[in-house]
Amino acid sequence: MRATDAQTILGAVCKTYDTVAGEFSASRSKFWDELAFLVLCVKRGDNVLDIGCGNGRLFPLIKERRAKYTGIDCSEGLIHEAKQLHHDGEFVVSDALALPFQNNTFDIAYSFAVIHHIPGKELRAQFVREAARVLKPSGMFILSEWNLWNTRRTPELLFTAAKSILGLTPLDVGDLMLTFGKDKKPRYLHAFTKRELSALLAENGFAALRVSVIARKSGEKNIVAVARKNSA
Repeated sequence: MRATDAQTILGAVCKTYDTVAGEFSASRSKFWDELAFLVLCVKRGDNVLDIGCGNGRLFPLIKERRAKYTGIDCSEGLIHEAKQLHHDGEFVVSDALALPFQNNTFDIAYSFAVIHHIPGKELRAQFVREAARVLKPSGMFILSEWNLWNTRRTPELLFTAAKSILGLTPLDVGDLMLTFGKDKKPRYLHAFTKRELSALLAENGFAALRVSVIARKSGEKNIVAVARKNSA
């Protein structure tokens, strides 16, 4: 994907989430029960970063662990929702590709259902490198993305792949556009495989400890990665 196209698409993603912030927040009142076990590694006093925090639904689970929480999101609308819902949380409007934190600040970083909205290989690598930069040596990075290679989405992915190969779309093979909400606002997504996600982490500062597919009660599935920042 050309760099100019990637930046345009990324800006459109943030704009979409600003537009649908209230509707999106209302559809996500609590964190997924199926993934709640991922906070068990958080210890009292840990400094935790939530990259792409949305309406802050991870915050109550981190608060229960007596850890310090900071949530960032590129959408001002979603940060407003987070602040309204969680008055004692720390929420910041920020670009995940240029985090406003010093090196080696956080013990653990989470990022749920975010990386698949980052267009282009270069920007996805930058996203992972920024997470590595702000994590302490051997810090944990736990992230998820939708498992889009399924019977419902594969035909769309193959159609977009054919258009990409023929030069008829700025999207890459593995990309697609979906919509959200009653007004069907567009959202870019990239369909990862477990191997691709593992390689992305390994090439940008992490050792992937586990990459697995976890089913949700809705029947949808998420690819979940647990990685450790390389100490050297």
